[in-house]
Amino acid sequence: MKPHPAIVISGICIVFLCLLGEVALGQNFPVVKGKKVVASINGEPITLDELNQEVASLARETKPGGKIDKKAELDVLKRMINTRLIVQEARNIGLDKLPEVTMMVDSFSKETLREELAQKLMRAVKAGEKEVERIYKASTQEWRISAVLCEKEEDAKSMEAELRTGKDFGEVTKAFIAERRANKGEEGVYVRVKEVDPQLAKVAANMAVGSTSSIIQTKSGFVILKLEDIRYTENAEEKEKAKQVALTNAKRETVKAFDEALKKKYVKVNRNLLNSIDYGSQTPSFEALLKDTRVVAEIKGDQPVTVGEMTEQLKYQLYHGAQEAADKKKLNSRKDGVLEGMLHRKLFRREALRRGLEKTDSYRGKVREYETGVVFGMFINKVIVPEIKMKEDEVKAFYDEHLKEYAAPEMVKLRSLVFAKRGDAEIATERLRGGAEFQWVAAHAEGQVDQNAKGVLSFEDRLIMTDEIPEGVRKTIAGAKVGDIRLYASTEGHIYVLVILEVVPSKPQPYDQARSEIAQRLFQEKQKRAVEEYADKLRSLSDVKVYLKG
Repeated sequence: MKPHPAIVISGICIVFLCLLGEVALGQNFPVVKGKKVVASINGEPITLDELNQEVASLARETKPGGKIDKKAELDVLKRMINTRLIVQEARNIGLDKLPEVTMMVDSFSKETLREELAQKLMRAVKAGEKEVERIYKASTQEWRISAVLCEKEEDAKSMEAELRTGKDFGEVTKAFIAERRANKGEEGVYVRVKEVDPQLAKVAANMAVGSTSSIIQTKSGFVILKLEDIRYTENAEEKEKAKQVALTNAKRETVKAFDEALKKKYVKVNRNLLNSIDYGSQTPSFEALLKDTRVVAEIKGDQPVTVGEMTEQLKYQLYHGAQEAADKKKLNSRKDGVLEGMLHRKLFRREALRRGLEKTDSYRGKVREYETGVVFGMFINKVIVPEIKMKEDEVKAFYDEHLKEYAAPEMVKLRSLVFAKRGDAEIATERLRGGAEFQWVAAHAEGQVDQNAKGVLSFEDRLIMTDEIPEGVRKTIAGAKVGDIRLYASTEGHIYVLVILEVVPSKPQPYDQARSEIAQRLFQEKQKRAVEEYADKLRSLSDVKVYLKG
């Protein structure tokens, strides 16, 4: 893979002037159009802002809220330089002019411009306090409910009739349960609304405190409820969620209202024509409708939307193809939504252009970053990938060398008793080894610690991967067989009696099952090396200036 001749520039100049990252903010940098520059690739700058954004992004991915060291910062800058070199080469050979690239970038540009307008509209939106409180109350509301279940409808009707006479719900319930005409349900228990069966919650939501419901038919039988009380719990986490939900709703409503205002001001829809279009009809055919130039929506100061354009958009959105959906008469229900979407995109784009949002650094930066990614990916697919060859013996050799990575993990099932003193644990161990039943020992052994106490390990009598078990326990049971009993002293001062119920040894995954994953992993490694090698060649023939201190 030889670098394209167009990028050959004599010499390479690497100048070390200042530190990378946030610590470099106080250093002296070359400045281009008001931006501090940390590197230049054939005259194209990488700004300090761009570098800091990449470094911050890496820090968040590595450890939320953390920072990365200087070596990692240097690696980030190197990767950015390599990307610029590759993208410049891709442009030199015309990959940025490919139809698929220009179409993707154009689509992204339009969508991003609309998003810029939406973000601008939403910037000043705040959540209303009343709406936050409403959402918060709904999420923390608890009902105290009493319920009774009757298997037969006639019993439920009898009970309902007695309750209507004013008799006490509890007394009537007791009588019906005693006569085996009803089963006891919940009795004065507080439950969170979202935990209640939706069918019952729908009824309870419309009940007043102290009232009794009519009969509710469920899969289990016939239920009658009494709503005894409503309370609201304090929950800081739910409060914050309520604020976010209310804010999201307010932003959505702001954009929706603006969209509707634009349509009211600029759009006139021919409803008669829209309603007359029948995609389920044989005449006119779907192909004929694709060519239909009748105007279905007029837009002041802009091109109208025709039947053909709307039909094309419908066709584009269909997953199984237009003809199949047309046969099933599913298209007619989508007409309004598709037209509304087309109008929204046209009007929001036009409004964004009117406000000059296409000239903002935010918009231009997003489009530039996206285009760089698309062109870089196209270069990888067109130039790098075709040169990568995978050999079967490479895949097999990797499998043999990394067999442990492609094996089912070792698993173990344990039972445990926990003691405060070692002597009590040893007595329990002797009894178990002497043949005593585990449940008997658990019921009679003295000095046990409550297994629900803070800091006590629980093994839940289930298969657990040994890698998930604390290191001390793992060492204690290493090499154990089914039936073995081991003692483990934890750092918290608890003494565990561990009974080994089951051991499932690690088992290698067959090669034919692991092959695909290994091949993909090796391919990605080869691709990464190939990109770095190609970038190194380009760099050696390019004018690259890196500004670092010391």
